[in-house]
Amino acid sequence: MLTDQRVSKRIAIIDVGSNSVRLVVFDGQTRAPAPIFNEKVMCGLGRDPDGSGKLNAEGVEMAIGALRRFATLLRAMKISRVDVLATAAVRAASDGDYFCRRVFDETGLTVKIIDGLEEARLSGLGIISGDPHATGIMGDIGGGSLELVLLDQGQIQERVSLPLGAMRLHTVFGSQRDALENEVNRHLDSVPWLTEHQKLPLYAVGGSWRSIAKLYIAQENYPISVVHNMTMPFGEIADLTKIISQQSRASLEKIGGVSKRRTDSLPHAALVMHHLINRMKAREVIFSGHGLREGWMFEALPQEVRDRDPLLETCLSFAEDSERFHQHGEELYRWTDPIFRDQPANLRRLRLAACIIGDIGWNDHPDYRAEQSYNRVVRHPYLDLSHVDRVFLAYTIGSRYTGNFRGDAACDRLLDEDTRKSGRLFGHAIRLGHTLSGGVEGILPHSELVLDDKTLILRLDRKIGDLNGEVVDQRLSKLAKLMECDSKIEIVDAT
Repeated sequence: MLTDQRVSKRIAIIDVGSNSVRLVVFDGQTRAPAPIFNEKVMCGLGRDPDGSGKLNAEGVEMAIGALRRFATLLRAMKISRVDVLATAAVRAASDGDYFCRRVFDETGLTVKIIDGLEEARLSGLGIISGDPHATGIMGDIGGGSLELVLLDQGQIQERVSLPLGAMRLHTVFGSQRDALENEVNRHLDSVPWLTEHQKLPLYAVGGSWRSIAKLYIAQENYPISVVHNMTMPFGEIADLTKIISQQSRASLEKIGGVSKRRTDSLPHAALVMHHLINRMKAREVIFSGHGLREGWMFEALPQEVRDRDPLLETCLSFAEDSERFHQHGEELYRWTDPIFRDQPANLRRLRLAACIIGDIGWNDHPDYRAEQSYNRVVRHPYLDLSHVDRVFLAYTIGSRYTGNFRGDAACDRLLDEDTRKSGRLFGHAIRLGHTLSGGVEGILPHSELVLDDKTLILRLDRKIGDLNGEVVDQRLSKLAKLMECDSKIEIVDAT
């Protein structure tokens, strides 16, 4: 049973957008909060075919019903902090304030209306929460607006909100291609810094743009279905968005991989992206699952917590939920450091992440530990890693559990042979460390792993000499073979 203390740390955010109303409950106010409940209702509040300037009447009733359900669930979950944020549809509608009052009267929830620049800022913080050194242009497309933010090394430099939401464009322009393109270009022309900062990546946020990624995954049989941090080079995404922007609803429904509620406006969202990436001459597009909600959470954290590495914090949480003994990932990392000293910072970070989660498969059947652990990392929804680094980390953990791990051919095509070899080396070193220590903290500091002139040496303090054995020797020998050197074990007096 969960303790009251653990339940009390949970936080809920309800995002009332032009297309949907979504409730997300996070497990706590931490550097890498995990969503433990996530529900979305496609209400279409911003759908205004008659140009009345009001919220869609049917959408209002759907939204109120969804919010009643959410309020009831939140009371049952004993969530003490609930933030309700409304964006473009509610802030632009003449009856937006009335809608907020009705929500409060019928559910007890207080709605905070976020203006366009604040929405842009929070979405930019959402990207920074996952990549503290993010440099590029973030675009967050909703139903009613497009927010753009210029990021430089994790700092917001410029921001703007434009009325280029996918639902709005579909409602106003339908299939009038020339008028639609003129509208998109007219608003993009008003943002001079798009052309002043070229060759940067576009961080693509918003359900419509993520639908483009999902369509690509479905059509190309792409091996990883997790959209977060999927990257596409300029040429590939430019061609894809051009094709999607020319499709009819019927054509998109035949293709599959896209929510039926988004098929009407998806061509408009694709057209906006197509013009945006051409204007900024984007190097690539990085699709992100982070946005306004994550930015809202991130801003509420103390600076000391914000400064932590989101990947390592996620791995620590992952390990705490999965491992047998007290965490000794950093101890294992320091122990392996002498034989991997000259590696670049990103590989060192990935090795530390692998050391932290190096025991996640202990309670799986021995025949499936490597495969299960590999799949858990590849498919983990919240890792802030590129897909290449995600597969590398998974390959490392798979190699930790078996000497001849082969991974998954479809995913591993993302790795070159040198990268795979690094993963095998990391995995075998972690395997040796766990074999020697039994996964228990405090043993590895009494030993040393060093490379001395083509010989890999494991030195053991005499007081832990009894830990030496055949299996330790075998694991050391296999690691040495991968490193193309000899191996030996030395028992020494402690210095």
